[in-house]
Amino acid sequence: MICGREEPFPDVELISPAGCFLITEDSMGVAAVLASSLEEKGAQTVIIRTAELQQPEKLAAIVNSRGPVNGIIHLAPLSPMMMPENLSDWRSHTSSHVKSLFQLLKLSSPTKVLAASLLGGHFGRNGKCGPGVATGGGSNGLLKTLIAEKPGVDAVAIDFDNQWDANTIGKHICQELMLPGRGVKENRGRVEVGYHEGKRTVFDPVPGPFLGETQIKLKPSADWVVLITGGARGITAEIAKDLAAYGITMIVVGRSPESREAESPETAGIKNVASLRKFLLQKARKQGLSRTPVQIERKIWGIKRDRAIRRNLESFSEAGAKVEYRSADVRNEVEFGNLIDDIYARYDRLDAVIHGAGIIEDKLIADKTPASFDRVFDTKADSAFIIARHVLPETLKLLVFFTSIAGTYGNRGQSDYAAANEVVNRLAWQLEEKWEKTRVVAINWGPWDTTGMASAEVKRKFREQGVIPIPLAAGRQFFMDEMLYGKKGETEIIAGDGPWDGKIQNSQKSLRLPFLKEGIPQRQPDGAMILEHTFSLESDPYLGDHRLDGKPVVPATVALEWLAEVVQAGWPDWTVTGVRDLRVLRGLVLETEAGKRVIFKARGATHADAETLTVTAEMIDPVRKMPCYRAELVLEPEIGDYRDGRPTGSLSSGRQIEAKIAYQEYLFHGPSFQLVTAFDRVNAEGIDAVVKPSHPLQWLPGKELSRESKWLFDPGLIDTALQMVMVWTKVERDTSALPSRFGAVTRYSSGLLPVKRLQLAFRVKQVTDYNLISEAMLFDEQGMVHFHLQDIETTCSPKLKRLARQDD
Repeated sequence: MICGREEPFPDVELISPAGCFLITEDSMGVAAVLASSLEEKGAQTVIIRTAELQQPEKLAAIVNSRGPVNGIIHLAPLSPMMMPENLSDWRSHTSSHVKSLFQLLKLSSPTKVLAASLLGGHFGRNGKCGPGVATGGGSNGLLKTLIAEKPGVDAVAIDFDNQWDANTIGKHICQELMLPGRGVKENRGRVEVGYHEGKRTVFDPVPGPFLGETQIKLKPSADWVVLITGGARGITAEIAKDLAAYGITMIVVGRSPESREAESPETAGIKNVASLRKFLLQKARKQGLSRTPVQIERKIWGIKRDRAIRRNLESFSEAGAKVEYRSADVRNEVEFGNLIDDIYARYDRLDAVIHGAGIIEDKLIADKTPASFDRVFDTKADSAFIIARHVLPETLKLLVFFTSIAGTYGNRGQSDYAAANEVVNRLAWQLEEKWEKTRVVAINWGPWDTTGMASAEVKRKFREQGVIPIPLAAGRQFFMDEMLYGKKGETEIIAGDGPWDGKIQNSQKSLRLPFLKEGIPQRQPDGAMILEHTFSLESDPYLGDHRLDGKPVVPATVALEWLAEVVQAGWPDWTVTGVRDLRVLRGLVLETEAGKRVIFKARGATHADAETLTVTAEMIDPVRKMPCYRAELVLEPEIGDYRDGRPTGSLSSGRQIEAKIAYQEYLFHGPSFQLVTAFDRVNAEGIDAVVKPSHPLQWLPGKELSRESKWLFDPGLIDTALQMVMVWTKVERDTSALPSRFGAVTRYSSGLLPVKRLQLAFRVKQVTDYNLISEAMLFDEQGMVHFHLQDIETTCSPKLKRLARQDD
C-alpha cells in the first residue's frame, strides 16, 4: 500500500533557477505568480495557454521558437473542476493534463520538470480527494518514467489541497523547484510530494498483508452478474477461473471477435509452435503462395489467440459459470457504453466489474509517436472512465481496476502505460470516496511468473536478484483474498514483492555466457539491471580485427550479443529468442589503450504473459551520458525450430568472388571476423554465400572460458550479413555501407551451432543512393534456419570505400 509520511522542507541552500522555463497555464493564476517569481531570480519564462495545450503544432512552434528549454512546470492539472459528464470532456482533460506534458517532454530535453495537481494533497488517497480531476494524476506516471529513461533529470510531482491561494502555492512550488539534488535515490525513486493542511508529505510503499483475517466481507453468489474486460486471455482469464466456480453469470469482453467455428482439422492437432510453423510454410508452398516470416508468425499468433479464447471460455463454463463473450472496443463510448447498458437491460443488475483491458507498445518518450501514446493511454484510461459513467453504483458491490507498478514506479519505455495507470489509480480513489456502497480497488500488479517451467533452484536464484515474480497460484489467491477480505478504503494496492521496496540484491548465478564471464548485472532499486564494462584490446582482443580508420570500433553485432547476454543473465527464467529495433545511435571507438567504459542498462516491461516478455536494453557512454546502442529484447519460455524456412530457391545467376579477394579488397575485417568461405553468387538481387560459425574460445583467448560457454547471437557469424552489404554495395553500386539499424534478429538455435558450414542467403529489399534495406537468413544443409535477420538498414556512401582492409 502507499502511505504518506510528514517530511518538512529540508534546511538546505536553494539553487536559483536559470535558463528558459515553459509553464502551462492553470485556472487559479499560479502560472503568473510563478513566472514573476522566476523572472525575478533571473530565469526566462513562457506561459503556454490552455487553448494551446491541445494543439500539438502550436506546442511544437512554441518550443522551437525558444531555443534550449531548461525546465517545464506543468500547472494545467492545478485547476478545480468537476468530473466530466462525457468522454469528449474527459479526453479534453487528458489532452491538457497528460498528453500535452508528453508532447513537451518529447519536444525538449529539460533538466528540471515539475508537475502540480489539485487532488487534495495526498494525490487523492485516503479519502482526501481534492477538487481536481483524476486525469491530473497522469503526470506522476510520466515523470517516473522520464526518470527511468533519463536518470539525470530532476523531476517531481506536487499535489495540493484547495486551502491555499495562488501566491502561497506559487511560493511552495518555487521552493520545491530550487531544491538541490532532489533525493531520487533516497526516496527509492518516489517523486511525489503533497501539501495537505499546510503539512508537507512524501509517499512510500508499506506492507499491508492480511493478518489472520477470517471475516469474509464480500462473497460472490450464483445470482451475481460480473463484467470482465480483457478476461478472455492472459492474467485476467486466470483470475476469472476462480470467480467462475461460484456459478456466476460472466460477461467477458475482449478486442478479438470470438471464433464461432472450431479450428481447422489441419492445424487443430498441432500443439508445438515449431511444428505449426513448418506446416504453414509447407502448405503455402504447395498452394504456390509466397508467405513472409512475418505473415507466418501473424497466422500462428492468430491461431494461438483463438485457441486461448476458446479454451478459457470453455474452462469458465466447466467451472460452473454461465458465460457470454462480447467483442467491443473499450475506448468507444457508444460501443462499450451500450454494452454495459445492455447488461442492465437484460439482467437488471451488475454486481461486479473486473477491468483488466490494456495494451502496451513500448517505446522511449523520444521515439514514441503521439498516435501510439493515444492507443495505449486511451485503452486503459478512457475505458475506465466509460465504466465509471455507465455502471450504477447503487447496486454495484465491487469494482476492480487492474493497474500496474509501471504507474506506481515508472517503467522505461512505458510513459503512456504508466500515465494511464496513474490516472486509473486516482480515479479509483475518487470513485471509492463518492460511491458509498461500492468497494473500489486498483491492484497495481508486479510482474507475473507465467512460464510455469522454472525449477525451484532457478526461482530461488531469481529471487536472490530482488525480482520476485508472482506465481499464477499466488496471484489468483491474492485477488480472491482482496475480494473476500479487503476493506473499503484500501484502494491503491501493490501486488508482489521486488526491488521497488528499496532492496538491492545481487545475483550469484553461475553463467556460461562468454562476455559476462567476469561480471554479473546488478539489479537497482528502480528495477533496472546494470553492468559496467570497459572495452579494450586487452579485455576484448577481437576488436583488433575490427578497425575503422585504424582505430578499434565495437561492431553492432558485438553490441547485440552483449545486450542479449545482459538480459539473459537478468531474466534467467526466460530465454532470449530475438532482438527487435537494434539501433546504432553513435559509434563506440577505442581512442586510447585505456579503452572505453560503457554501462549496460536493461529494464523489463511490467506486462508479460505466458508466452512473451520484452526488455529494453542500452549500451550507454557514461561520459556523454548518451546511448550508443539501443534494442528491445524478446524473451520466451523456449526457442522454437524453424525448419524448411530457407528462401525460395537460390539465386539463378551471379558472379563468384573468392573470399580471400573480398577480404583483401572490399572488407576491413581481420581473422576473427573472416568467416565467409565462399561468395557463390553475387547479382542485383543479393548474394548466396557459405559461412562458418565462430567460437568464444577463439574470440576471448586467455579468459578461462568453459568449453560449454555459448553465444546467444554469434557476433562473428551475424557480422557476415553486414559483410554481405559491403561486398554487394561495392560490386553493384561502387560504394560501401555501414549499419544503422536491425529491424529484427531471431535465433532458432540454442548454444553452439552443431555445424561447421552454413548457407547465407542475403537479399536486397530496397536501395537508394544513400540507404540500403536488406535481409539475411542463415541455414544449414538440412534446411534448418538458425538465424533470420530482417530489415537491415545501412547508410551508403562512396567515402566509406576507404574502409576496405589495409594491412598495418
